[in-house]
Amino acid sequence: MSDLGQTLILYLQGTLQALILLVVSGVLSVLIGLCFMVVDLAGHKITSFILHIYSWLAQTTPPLILLFLAFYGSTWAGWNVSPIVAAIVAFTFFAAAYYYEIFRAAYEGVPPGQAEAARALGIPYFSFVRSILLPQVLRIASGPLIGRTTVLFKETSLASAISTGEIMSVANGRIYAGGNPLVHVLIAGAIYAAINIALIRIERRLSAKVTYK
Repeated sequence: MSDLGQTLILYLQGTLQALILLVVSGVLSVLIGLCFMVVDLAGHKITSFILHIYSWLAQTTPPLILLFLAFYGSTWAGWNVSPIVAAIVAFTFFAAAYYYEIFRAAYEGVPPGQAEAARALGIPYFSFVRSILLPQVLRIASGPLIGRTTVLFKETSLASAISTGEIMSVANGRIYAGGNPLVHVLIAGAIYAAINIALIRIERRLSAKVTYK
């Protein structure tokens, strides 16, 4: 196989790895962030305080530090964790905090009278959340969620620091193997740009739908 063909295969594998990181950590963090919002809205002071501390900690700690903690910390604890699993844990930890705040902000856009009406009608809290509140919160939050997801995808490039095999890891490997640094940086940048452009287009369409509804 030619060097060009091998390079293309490596970049395709790296792109797949980056997308796996994005999809798995993105889905997990959205679900966790949504659950955190529901728990926070239940009104228990202790859990709300814990969630706010977690959110502050996750958003103020550099993602690269979290990656090192997840990977090297698990090794120190004696757990045999692969780099991609450690990256998913780290990305989920800090992304869930951002999604949690997005959902909380979206909740504030829901008319407050609905919760009062649900209580007056005797609708159970979790039934109200599942059938009435969540559909509205998800609609309002759809644009910011995609916007934050584009940032998360770019942050997957940090996973190269623990050798996950994603796009930047491939670029670094080809550079160390004697490839032109500028060419491989441009290739990696083009891949990130192409996928982010697609995500941004989705964000704009969702935002437009929310605005005109």
